[in-house]
Amino acid sequence: MKSIFKQWVPEWLIKLILFSCLMPSMVLFFLPGANVEVTAGYYGSQPSDVQFLIILFYAGFVGFYILERRFFLFFPVKQYYIIFNLLQILNCYLMYRITDITWVYGLRFIQGMLFASAVNLSISMIFSRLNSERAKEVSYSIFFGMLLCSSPFNSFVTAEFIDSFNFDELYLYAALAFLPGLLLVFISMTSIRHVKPYPLFSLDWPSCIFFSGLIIAFGYMMVYGQEVYWFWDAHMQLALGIGIAFLVCFVLRQMTLKRVYIKISIFSNRRFLLGLLILYMMYIERFSLSVSNQYFLQVLKVDPIHLSYMQWFNMLGIIIGVLCAMYWILAHRSVKWIWILGYCFLLTFHQIMFFSFESKGNDYYFWIPLCLHGIGVGLIMVPTILFTIASVKPHFAVSAAAICLAARYFGYTCSIGLQNFFKLFESNQHQQIFQDYLQRNNVILQTYFDKEATKLLENGLQFREQATAVKLVTERVKNQSFVRYAMDYYELMSFISICILIIIFLSPTLKNMYKKLKQNIVSPA
Repeated sequence: MKSIFKQWVPEWLIKLILFSCLMPSMVLFFLPGANVEVTAGYYGSQPSDVQFLIILFYAGFVGFYILERRFFLFFPVKQYYIIFNLLQILNCYLMYRITDITWVYGLRFIQGMLFASAVNLSISMIFSRLNSERAKEVSYSIFFGMLLCSSPFNSFVTAEFIDSFNFDELYLYAALAFLPGLLLVFISMTSIRHVKPYPLFSLDWPSCIFFSGLIIAFGYMMVYGQEVYWFWDAHMQLALGIGIAFLVCFVLRQMTLKRVYIKISIFSNRRFLLGLLILYMMYIERFSLSVSNQYFLQVLKVDPIHLSYMQWFNMLGIIIGVLCAMYWILAHRSVKWIWILGYCFLLTFHQIMFFSFESKGNDYYFWIPLCLHGIGVGLIMVPTILFTIASVKPHFAVSAAAICLAARYFGYTCSIGLQNFFKLFESNQHQQIFQDYLQRNNVILQTYFDKEATKLLENGLQFREQATAVKLVTERVKNQSFVRYAMDYYELMSFISICILIIIFLSPTLKNMYKKLKQNIVSPA
């Protein structure tokens, strides 16, 4: 693979080319969620629609992942880099020009498909630069470390842009971000083929469509289910019916095809299922951080720019966790204790935040839990994926990698569904309880109103001080309801961490599974 670059290209420039081709695609991943209110306002939509935009990108990545390998094997590396970079530039330009969110939904799904191309090609190129004995572990650590950092890094990069420029201009700058990597590819790469091209016939588009339709239907239900009271709504019933139909069609197709899209038989492997459970639960806990971010914004009144600075502590934790996990994997440490340590960090994060949620506070107290969360996620991610893929036979590794990707998708979408449930149901329950005490005959409340009204008069308000005091109390009730919702959610996350730790402790075969990890050949992502 090294000869794909021209002789004059130094090693540092090769790495720069690889990262310059991958990073813009990663930034696009969570770009709509960098500032949900701004995105929703620009498209004239709801915050739930912004969540769905991120899910569609993820669904494109998951659904196209296996089919993309056929294109990866067909095109020479240089031409393939050029093709998907040009398509990404075109897609970003269309996102810049189009304001109708209905069309944006389709463009986001296509962005996810192109991201699958960038991932497969870039991680394979990173793998080719490393010593063969440790190439898989290091390349996976580099890629997944970047992927874990993409959300906080994206918030940091785009926060000031969103504050200083129109939202649509972000996609114009995103299109320009692909140009340096494209130019470097033109200059430094040759058009050499390393494998015989596999013709693009008999592409299994039906399986890709069935699988993509299934995961999109599930993501749709997780985003919009709670706000329309789930299956009381006709759209939810339709989404459920479509999801079940696609699932049945996909499974039946895999049972009848000679060359299947995904090997269904790998689900009979108990070690593989345990790895999926660990990965799925970790992704639910990973995105519990968004509740803390909402708390910083809504209750502590931290502006998005300063919130993006706080995310550096989470990124620092991720880097520490990934590096430690990579070191222990290369040193052949037991994956069982890496998992235990990672979930202990996540449990500690949720417990610290549970007791730190208050209606008032200072943002600089929270750098330690943010760092702990990053360390926990970084410790669990790479060992779990390597372990899960290595738990199956080598010729099932591609299917195992695809299922791991789907497990991460389902973990992310379920975290959105859980948060929407707690936010829309539990928060309203708490607010209703608080309002039951806010009666005019409540002497304590009336005394508080008088105190607030007097304070407003002393600070210069000359009229309607009582009405303003009522608004202040209403705002505080809303914040207190959010605090209670956040505490309930983190209590659930703590319970999940404890259950997973018990499962890991009681699993008798983890030592043997780690031996399998050392012996098996792990396929590229």
